[in-house]
Amino acid sequence: MSEAAVSPASPLTGGTPSPPNPFAGLRDVVSVKDKLTQEYHDAVVEKVFRPSWFLVGNVNDLPKPGSYYVLDVPTFNISVLVQRGRDGQVRAFHNVCRHRGKKVIPTACGFAEGTSSAHTCWLHGWSYTGDGSLRSVPDEKQFRSVDKSRLGLVPIRVEVRSGLIYANFSDNPEPLDSWLGELAEGFDGYYSEMEKVSCWSIDVRANWNIAMDAFSEGYHTVFLHRRTQPKLAGKSNPMRHKPVVDMYDRHIRSSNPSNPDYVSPPVEGALYDLGYKQTPAVETDFSMLPPAVNRTRYHPWFFDIVWQFPNVAILNGSHWYSTVTVWPIDRNHSRVVFDVYGRKARHAGDRLAQAYSRALQYTVSREDLAAMEDVQRGLESGAISDLYLSLQEFALQHRYGLIDELIGAK
Repeated sequence: MSEAAVSPASPLTGGTPSPPNPFAGLRDVVSVKDKLTQEYHDAVVEKVFRPSWFLVGNVNDLPKPGSYYVLDVPTFNISVLVQRGRDGQVRAFHNVCRHRGKKVIPTACGFAEGTSSAHTCWLHGWSYTGDGSLRSVPDEKQFRSVDKSRLGLVPIRVEVRSGLIYANFSDNPEPLDSWLGELAEGFDGYYSEMEKVSCWSIDVRANWNIAMDAFSEGYHTVFLHRRTQPKLAGKSNPMRHKPVVDMYDRHIRSSNPSNPDYVSPPVEGALYDLGYKQTPAVETDFSMLPPAVNRTRYHPWFFDIVWQFPNVAILNGSHWYSTVTVWPIDRNHSRVVFDVYGRKARHAGDRLAQAYSRALQYTVSREDLAAMEDVQRGLESGAISDLYLSLQEFALQHRYGLIDELIGAK
């Protein structure tokens, strides 16, 4: 599938399509008979996930030398330690002691963070420096074959682009810039100006594709989030059709419309008047945006969404961004991780605005999580064998088609 873009005059908004039409090759009916099988799951993990690059953090998650965080990735049953060394470099390692294989840094709910110049495994006291080297071995003379210079933490390949940290778990990965394609550029000064506001994760009883489907279109927001965010849609675009879509070989970027008549609830309005406007407030000043965010300077604009194949959705707003990452656990369970970032706070007003937005996004996400588990149960019942997808569900069509291509499915 070649790169293509859809302007506001497109099939998505009822206008005249500009050739070539990027939706022409997509399938609007997707069979789900095979999607929950063990064979499909195994093929996806090895042929789709294994070669991929994955977004695993922001450089501001590592504010100073010695800062680190640990992320458990259930898809590959690995624990990833990401750390900023004394030299300022970002490195990653398997969080596995070279002595007996215990996690060096324990994780609760699949995550840990902190600051330390060294890490000690408290099973037998083996200690590692910030660059992964084995620093000390208690009772070292009792080991006949231990060479500390060869027994550092096992490295994991990581690279940084535009302030975002990416990891790859394969032996011979494609270059990151090639993997990102058009999305490798145009974000300078955006992600690097953001700091983490909150993070939460949950293991859900839903296949990873079903979980990704929940964050792959705006069609559902008018209905599922009608109580938590009742005024997202305006009269001119009641179904929140996408005004701009960029579809690439792997990834997709689209702009989401705002409601030009949106009026904040009293508490929200008061808090956002004190600081940077967070979701779902409407921002009309685009001067702080880099070229790759709202690239057409469309108005009325809410946020962009970037789907980085296969498992990440990035929502890019004027003063905030958030990520939804879906990790397959097994064919019927997934871990969904939500990370919320805001432009670096200037004062207490910004902190209050961030706190309100954090609570709202947490509440909204619970609606998505409940819905995806309902979908899982519905598909497992066998009552239906196909999904019927609209043009607004182009991201689902694209992802399912690309997966079939990669695993050799018909």
